[in-house]
Amino acid sequence: MIFIDADAFIALNFTKDVHYKKACILMEKLEEKEDILVTSWQVIDEVATKLSYFGIKQQATNFLKWITNSDIKIVYVNEKMTSKIIKQFKEQTSKRVSLTDCTNMVIAEEMGVKQIFSFDKHYKQNGFELLGK
Repeated sequence: MIFIDADAFIALNFTKDVHYKKACILMEKLEEKEDILVTSWQVIDEVATKLSYFGIKQQATNFLKWITNSDIKIVYVNEKMTSKIIKQFKEQTSKRVSLTDCTNMVIAEEMGVKQIFSFDKHYKQNGFELLGK
């Protein structure tokens, strides 16, 4: 099982992203291996918002249609997870770790996910294997 972060989805959907080619290669490998892929609603929110900010609202809409019709499992935060997420956020020493990132880490931990498809080094610093390194 592999968790996919927003920066990986953005790289896959934005050809000018510095990680575009690497992200496409990694996603192709994941699809070939038929790994179970997981993300959070917060990631989807972030991707659609950023794609829209980049001035490509249609691409954001296309992403939303694609993700909701894909086999990628979408996890929604429940009230029980909130205190763990806030604790994770408070424990971060870098101000570059978002609440969404902390949400993703809590979800991944609860699901037993060890690998995260992301280019953000803070996941590795929090004990996850980073696929986008």
